[in-house]
Amino acid sequence: MVTDPARRSIEPVVTASQVPAGVLGPEAVTIEVRCFVVPGANGIVVVDTGIPGTAGAIEAALDRVGARWSDVTDIVLTHAHFDHVGGLSEAVIRAPQATLRAGALDLPDIRLDGDRAIRPLVEGDRVRDLLVLDTPGHTPGHISLFHDAASLVLIGDLVGSVDGKLLFGPPAFTADAGRSRASLERVVGLGVERLVFSHGAEVTDPNGAVADLLRAAE
Repeated sequence: MVTDPARRSIEPVVTASQVPAGVLGPEAVTIEVRCFVVPGANGIVVVDTGIPGTAGAIEAALDRVGARWSDVTDIVLTHAHFDHVGGLSEAVIRAPQATLRAGALDLPDIRLDGDRAIRPLVEGDRVRDLLVLDTPGHTPGHISLFHDAASLVLIGDLVGSVDGKLLFGPPAFTADAGRSRASLERVVGLGVERLVFSHGAEVTDPNGAVADLLRAAE
């Protein structure tokens, strides 16, 4: 495994998911789904596993950082929605030694065949270079991951971006909009340089963009 500290702090894995008509609107839409490879000196963390069929794209991302599936020490799920955990079974087969982790309150909603256990994560837990933040609202057990050395937060589905514009998740897929907003306010309060979304590319001045979104929603 390559341990060059100059390599990228995270490597995105970008795929597309087809959403049928009637789910997010009257027409079928294609949404971008991102999971991440987070390299570190002591192992590789894969954050979310995307939809089924994402394993090949994750493998390509591992290759870009000089790693293989056998280097993956941890698989962390930000929340239980299908577009984030649908590829879990495929990832588990390829990384049988990896420890599986997810927010404690979302564990009952994550399905995985076999006897592999998924360990609960709570506020303040650390997975390699990532500090766990409880950021409920989108789902009860939604978590975000703070990479303090890189000054970034992987914020899951607290907010996403489309063509550079920030958007809240659809109400139908948000368990508690008020708590989700409070979680987002908390993350912005950290003042990190980068906010990394699970849907859509990063934006310039992410803290300012989120603050504008929150004000517009008042």
